[in-house]
Amino acid sequence: MKKLIFGMLPLIVALWSCNTPETEGESETVKTMMDTATAASAPVVEDKDTTKQEVQELELHALGNTLEEIRYSTDTLETKAGAFVKLTFVNEGIDMPMVHNVVFTVPGKYKQVALAGARVGASGNYMPESEAVIAGSPMALPGQTVEMEFTAPTKPGLYDFVCTYPGHWQKMNGVLVVK
Repeated sequence: MKKLIFGMLPLIVALWSCNTPETEGESETVKTMMDTATAASAPVVEDKDTTKQEVQELELHALGNTLEEIRYSTDTLETKAGAFVKLTFVNEGIDMPMVHNVVFTVPGKYKQVALAGARVGASGNYMPESEAVIAGSPMALPGQTVEMEFTAPTKPGLYDFVCTYPGHWQKMNGVLVVK
């Protein structure tokens, strides 16, 4: 046992001598090595990734339980030009005929898109394939919440949104203000 303790003594002395306090005549090499060790052990601070887009969260509700009552909770939504939009669409209807979606269109084309959606029918999710369509949600059954993500138009202006379920477009439409 004594042999092991004595065998470790040179190692203990060597380690102790590495931590000697700074003396008046210390060489620049030793100071530089100490500074380097301190800088190397400092935590790395990363710059913020500027290529990652911020998400603009919007919420829209479908209200009413009869054709006379149906409407969106607002007729105006706002977003920044080119923003990545995450829309939460809540269908607050109760009865089965209250099936809704929200489709964003180029200016002045919401009626055309809604009528084309009715012709496409349920098998096509009432979503026409059209250059006038910017983005659209899946159909939301009564009581269901759906989410959709899309990139807002890059050109500021007034765009439209509409429910393309047959007969709903007249009361369920609004304006997407892109700033």
